[in-house]
Amino acid sequence: MTWGVVIAAVGVGMSAMGTYQQSKARAAQAQYQSQVAMNNSIIAQQNAADVRDRGTRDEEDHRAKVAQSKGAAKGSMAANGFLIDDPGSTNVDLLADIAEAGEYDIQKIQDNTAREERRALIQGDNFVAQAGLYGLKAGAENPAFSAGGTLLSGAGGVHKAGQSAGYWK
Repeated sequence: MTWGVVIAAVGVGMSAMGTYQQSKARAAQAQYQSQVAMNNSIIAQQNAADVRDRGTRDEEDHRAKVAQSKGAAKGSMAANGFLIDDPGSTNVDLLADIAEAGEYDIQKIQDNTAREERRALIQGDNFVAQAGLYGLKAGAENPAFSAGGTLLSGAGGVHKAGQSAGYWK
């Protein structure tokens, strides 16, 4: 009968140690996930900067293409003997149309760039929030408290085993 009480007490102690280790592992995992989310936030910020840089390059490239188109149109008009800067002529209207179409495309590039950059920034903010939640989860884990709960709940079984063995009433 004595062995029953000892085995019950050792079992409760081992269970408490297991609970303590599990709680420490959960806290470490949550802390790791928090750090991963913060790293993801940094990457999202870098992605936003990259989007902004690519948008600027795309805009500059398109402006150069528009200028080339206008230059080619002017060259073609001059080669055919037309006055290029004659106010009210279709040549001036054609150059204005090229410029307007180019500016429309540039506005689309700017809008798409802003939208994509915003998406990356929001994603970064979401990662920061996620990191905060994981940090709270890690902070809420209390290995000693978890082990203490296991010890207290197991104490009833040890007491019952001791009563059955006649060690206490």
